[in-house]
Amino acid sequence: MKYAYFLLAIVLTVSCNDAAVDNDVVGAWKLSESMNDIGDGNATYRKVESDKTLLFTAYGTVISNQNVCIGNNFKEGTVAEWNPNAKEFSLEDCTASYELDEATGELTVTYQCMEACGERYVRAD
Repeated sequence: MKYAYFLLAIVLTVSCNDAAVDNDVVGAWKLSESMNDIGDGNATYRKVESDKTLLFTAYGTVISNQNVCIGNNFKEGTVAEWNPNAKEFSLEDCTASYELDEATGELTVTYQCMEACGERYVRAD
């Protein structure tokens, strides 16, 4: 009977581990550039002075000190669900995709917009 309790304890311990995400984007990011097309197709990223940050947590959330998801399906909120396999995060029906440029270290976030829009981030930590 002692062995049964021991095995049960091991199974419960192993099954209760949180599935932490091991991903290159985990950590804090600071907004450095922004792009918003006014409809003429000539949008480019421009440097910005902003205190906006994104924090990609190891437990599947993205937290911002401002609205986490902008664009056509804008939702007010600072916490989004993160899907690292799909390289996207979402707050209700507002979804953003991202790409990490390994060479420059920049994280480019693209939102659902009528015209081109996006933000670029650099490591904050």
